[in-house]
Amino acid sequence: MNQAELGHRIKQCRKMQKLTQEKLAESANVSPHYIYEIEKGLKTMSLSTLADIASVLKVSTDYLLFGTHSHGFSSATTEIPYDRLNQLLQNLSPQQRDNLADILSVLLPRLK
Repeated sequence: MNQAELGHRIKQCRKMQKLTQEKLAESANVSPHYIYEIEKGLKTMSLSTLADIASVLKVSTDYLLFGTHSHGFSSATTEIPYDRLNQLLQNLSPQQRDNLADILSVLLPRLK
């Protein structure tokens, strides 16, 4: 794992979410200076902090650590840390998610 690359991905995702270092820090329960040091590749973080930052940024920890997703997506989709499907799923109730999962289980085998 390359600390500088990890920091760069965090910064890139933060900017895509239009968050300041201060807002990310507040949401992840760390100091703004710590976010600065992480983004510069100067500090390492605990797994808990990594998970908190990934959650705030709405990306996977795999993406932050390695620049990829662990879900077997094609390389074209691994470049998009925050995709449209995740954005749509955020506001669904558990029942709506279950219904959508049923629909997707029928549609996915038919996608090329």
